[in-house]
Amino acid sequence: MDLLELDKKRVMHIDTSCKLYERKNTGIAYKMIRSNEHKGLCLSLKLKKELERDLKINRDYARIYAICIYLLIKDDLDKFDILVICGDEDIKLVKKYLNFLFSKDKTYYEKEIISVYELRKITGNKKLRSYANNISNSYRKRAFKSLIRKQEGIPLNVLPINYKILKEKWSEIEYNEKV
Repeated sequence: MDLLELDKKRVMHIDTSCKLYERKNTGIAYKMIRSNEHKGLCLSLKLKKELERDLKINRDYARIYAICIYLLIKDDLDKFDILVICGDEDIKLVKKYLNFLFSKDKTYYEKEIISVYELRKITGNKKLRSYANNISNSYRKRAFKSLIRKQEGIPLNVLPINYKILKEKWSEIEYNEKV
């Protein structure tokens, strides 16, 4: 892919507000480049601790990241051609887990999934950051606030997430790895 080809595509960036192992809430959000449309979620510190304790995560944060990405984009696959994933977790593992989660969705396989590092090579801009960086921070800071506070500044489109949903997708990946 080159710059001209990239310029003709609909690009979605996805990023985290901080590393998943950090002891604070983590916002994960996507942002569409041309439309500035965004959606995000927030993993509370309490939820992350429960997942670590019960699922024996054992530093497999790429799996949690992939599950969150899946939940954010599964209903929006028609909105983008290229998904740029920030390199907060191992991109190869994230792609592998996304392939498991989207195994029955042909639309997903028509998409190009690249890391922000690959995008830097394509553009030649070594300082390029994910366009979703700032919005993921907004989700981290405001997703659990009251509705009025949530809509201050840029209105948020928060995807509700809970332990049960994450555990179900975690188990789905485990099953696919065994098959």
